[in-house]
Parts: sequence; C-alpha cells; structure tokens
Amino acid sequence: MPLITPGADLPAMILRASEQVGGIRDKDVIVISSSALATAQGRIKKLAGVKPSPRAKRLAKQSGLEPEFVEIVLREADQVLGVAKGAIPTLKDGMLCANAGVDNTNAPLGSVTLMPEKPNESAEGILRAIKKKTGGRLGVIIADSHVQPLRLGTVGQAIGVAGIEPVIDCRGKRDLFGRKLKITFRGVADQLASAAQAEMGETDERVPAVVIRWAKVEFTEQPTTSVKIQPRKCLFSGVLKLGKK
Repeated sequence: MPLITPGADLPAMILRASEQVGGIRDKDVIVISSSALATAQGRIKKLAGVKPSPRAKRLAKQSGLEPEFVEIVLREADQVLGVAKGAIPTLKDGMLCANAGVDNTNAPLGSVTLMPEKPNESAEGILRAIKKKTGGRLGVIIADSHVQPLRLGTVGQAIGVAGIEPVIDCRGKRDLFGRKLKITFRGVADQLASAAQAEMGETDERVPAVVIRWAKVEFTEQPTTSVKIQPRKCLFSGVLKLGKK
C-alpha cells in the first residue's frame, strides 16, 4: 500500500490494495494496524515544543526514554503502573500496554504516533464504508502490537472490533474426554490480530492491512462480547495490582 498520511481514506486504500487478493469477499475479516488508523486520523504528535514535567524528567531518567516522549506518555496514560528499562507500563483505555500506546516506530522523524481515537467506532465506520462497495458479511479488527508478560517478542491484540463476535464463550462445552469447560473463553479477535501481524511485520514492510479469509468467526451486526475485562476479573490483577490507585 502507499504510505499513509493524515486524512487518508483508509477504506478506499484497502479496497484498491485488496485487488491483489481478488478483492474483498463475503466472510472476509480485515485486520488494520492501529498505527495506520492513528496516522489517518492525524494522531501524530511532534516532540518539539513538548515541555516535560518534573515527573516526566524523573521517569525519563529511570527508563532511559526522552523526557518529551515520557511527557506525552503521561498525558495519554490512564494510569502508570511502574517503570522499566526502555518502557513505561501503563493502563490505557482498559488495556495493559507499554507507553500508553505512544510509539515513534513508523512515525515521521521527530514525531510519535498516539493510539487511535475510538477504535471500536472507527472499525465500525471502516466496515460500513467497505460493505457499501462490496456487500456481504465482513469483519474489521484494529490491531496493535502487544508484549505479553514473561514472553519475548510482540504479538497482536485487538483494540477495536466490528462485524464479528470478538470472544467465544466455551463454558459448558465439552473437551475430548467429556468434561465441561468452566472458565474458558476464546479471544478470537486477538488470535486473528496476532495472525495478521505475522504478515504485517513491525518495520518497513508497508502492509498496514491484512485480509483473513475463511476464518471461523461469528459475523454479527452488533457484537455482544468485548475483549476487555475489569482488572478485578483479570487472572494477573492480584499480582500486578492493576487498576489500583
């Protein structure tokens, strides 16, 4: 795809690029990089002119990050959870993420990209625009890079979903030996986001969107589930003290 710039018409760009795979078809799921969406939304912030606060300077010294970068992170984060070398773990829009999603990778020199605004609503808008041209049952996922605890390397996670149920409730279903599952949910949107990022890459690949075909998902006009849960329900929240002031 061409380089995405602020104000770009993402649905039109995706439709043109999708001709390489025979166009968008019924039951396709389109996964879009969060940085691509954020760039199209104009969510780019120049570091020049940002005045670091005393707290930003202190955290910058501890993390090894630029004070101006840290100041933007503090403005974007809902909660700072701690400091690590090269990153600041935060909560942002109900998600655990590094640096509140602020990223200088694939941002113009001297600038950073912020998390996209209203990713669920944005996914819905992109879905409507594409369906207007193609029809059929489709899904859209906005995917962001994510680092899992005690794992090396980034994987994908869905921060915005439209057109599909993002989570499948497996409780009550039986395993191979007839036992009923009691707590298992499948994060289908996260699974597809991670699969798509295997094609997107993280550097200069220029693959900001991926078409997933024949995925086993439930298409719906109005998803009833969410990939997000409250910190008190999180498996790790007691250990990490997420959501506590």
